[in-house]
Amino acid sequence: MATLPPRRNPTPTKISKQHLTPLQILLQMGFPKHRAEKALAATGNRGVQLASDWLLAHVNDPLLDDTSPREYILYACPLGEFLEQLQNFWEKSLEICGWNGAHNFTPHITLVSFFKAPDADAPHLSMSLKSVMERQGAILNEPLKLETYASPNFMGFFVAEDHADYLKRIAMQYVKEVSNATISLEPHVKSLHLTLAYQFPNTQYSQLKALVDTLDPTLSSGWELRLYSRDPRVNGKQVHKVVHPYTHAECDELELRTGDYVYLSAEAVANSPDGWVEGTSWLTGCTGLLPVSYTERTAESDAWTLHRKVSLNNPSENSANTIGGRSASQKESQKHHPPLKQSLSESYQVKSSSDMQTFKSLDKNISNGDAVDAALPKSNSPELNITSSPIEPENLETAEQTESEAIENKDVECFKDEVQILDISTRRRLFVMRHGERVDFTFGTWIPYCFDEEGRYIRKDLNMPVVLPERKTGPTAYKKDSPLTQIGLYQARLVGEALRDSDSNIHHVYCSPSFRCVQTCAEVLRGLGREDIKMKIEPGLFEWLVWYPEGLPEWLTPNELINFGYNIDVEYKPFVPMEELAERRETCESFYTRSSFVTKKVLETHSLGDVFFVGHAATLDVCTRELIGGKPRSSNEMSKLLPKVPYCSVTVVENKGENWEHVEPPLPPIMHSNNQRFDWKLWHQ
Repeated sequence: MATLPPRRNPTPTKISKQHLTPLQILLQMGFPKHRAEKALAATGNRGVQLASDWLLAHVNDPLLDDTSPREYILYACPLGEFLEQLQNFWEKSLEICGWNGAHNFTPHITLVSFFKAPDADAPHLSMSLKSVMERQGAILNEPLKLETYASPNFMGFFVAEDHADYLKRIAMQYVKEVSNATISLEPHVKSLHLTLAYQFPNTQYSQLKALVDTLDPTLSSGWELRLYSRDPRVNGKQVHKVVHPYTHAECDELELRTGDYVYLSAEAVANSPDGWVEGTSWLTGCTGLLPVSYTERTAESDAWTLHRKVSLNNPSENSANTIGGRSASQKESQKHHPPLKQSLSESYQVKSSSDMQTFKSLDKNISNGDAVDAALPKSNSPELNITSSPIEPENLETAEQTESEAIENKDVECFKDEVQILDISTRRRLFVMRHGERVDFTFGTWIPYCFDEEGRYIRKDLNMPVVLPERKTGPTAYKKDSPLTQIGLYQARLVGEALRDSDSNIHHVYCSPSFRCVQTCAEVLRGLGREDIKMKIEPGLFEWLVWYPEGLPEWLTPNELINFGYNIDVEYKPFVPMEELAERRETCESFYTRSSFVTKKVLETHSLGDVFFVGHAATLDVCTRELIGGKPRSSNEMSKLLPKVPYCSVTVVENKGENWEHVEPPLPPIMHSNNQRFDWKLWHQ
């Protein structure tokens, strides 16, 4: 057989999506390159989801298109029992003597001072640190030797000469690895030290010295290198943590979300005549006036991004000295925030995670004891409740990465639990789904064959329902209100599982009163693991009434659905009541109008969180058409589209500033082949 000659111009193959870099995916999503690079750098290159969330949160950031580079710094940070001692020291010194310069940073030894680097170089900076520590002899096999020092101006530990030389060599190797035409940095060549206190009054020397004497530096067995970066706007500012939410009343005010960080001028805070100062939000990048009493000062390093951490000592020692799986920065954060009673608001509810050893836990500590009323420095101040804090910037940590792809799987699952707060506060999506495979379209005329003379259901095929609810008017009620097949239930559950695997967090669920839609919705929630969400039955989501000239179906009531095991919100009052729907005579345009009305009312009701509609094939278009700025289609146009909407199709529209746009769903579509009915008598022919 002749061999095939080589093709001169082979068909170019598309790059598999799984091999695209996060930057390439963001570019495919339509984000400009400089914005995509900025978002990836600001989130520590943690992947597409977090970077896109950051971009949506910063859509009104006046410096979103500014190309000023971030500032990076390399620290050696203690772990284990020694870290615990340092945390106790910081807490006591803050309580006894008040704030001093050391409280502004996590416990550390500076190896490379602040340097600037373009956003595009952030992955290079991170991988270079890993590369340096993978070299022969880079890991130190003994604890760092520290020597206590105290004076009226400074208190801390100096690194012993032999270990100081070792750290300086590591810093020098990193500088050589990173330096290029666009990055200029220098190792910290002065005496390496860990600061305990500085910038304190002389009158506090004795108290601080007594606290320092209680520390035992010989416990310093675990250390790690950390590469941080910060927004240039933080430089020279105080960082304050928001402890009370505030909704801006004037256009020049800044909206405050509990747990966010704001950058404030120390001079403005000290000299404000009315308690209002101008600040910039870490979460959104927006600037405006805010009440200082709604915040409390915290460490500047709390508002930094951690890009990578690498063990400096023998990794086995580090693991043995881990304190409850919590990072140094987490413990340091608690030093600044006394233990507080937790109170989760509905808008900031976070799933718990049992394995947070490689990520900083969500800070659940806000204030001491019972909630405290904050006095707003303006008249008619609203009463605010303290809520638990959302994600902190320094929560952007990962475990030591053994490969460049090690930010996936279990670690990312833990991290994504934390970023749900960011999702709910910065992104709004509307999911619209068609129901699953229905019995009547699969089996044709089925009711006479599946119910006996007394109206009892008999299952005649494995793809038919196992059981069915009894209807008031008998089995004929199913003629207009068909149930799902078993395949239909499975389709819906697959969609829910895919949403769960993509970390989509549905908050509000609305459903057409058709039984097939209720079944679909219930299975989606089961697959998603959110069976606790109550379904709101909305008649306004029913399909075009022109297809029902003899009148509406006789649907199961909410109480009947509850009796059959469905989680229905019986207190919900529909936007389009059943009685009003029954009296309507609809054109195609009024069908679009009715559906658009429901969509608008639902979105107005829920200003936060993702909304999920389950309806019919046309629902995917009629509920989103006007939202994205389109005009109602003609009946012919709509009829041509509907055959292209198979069972369990899902469309998603997302809020983009003031507009809504169709976006790619976070789950793949579902398709399968037809399976004809088998007759066992075939072999007797």
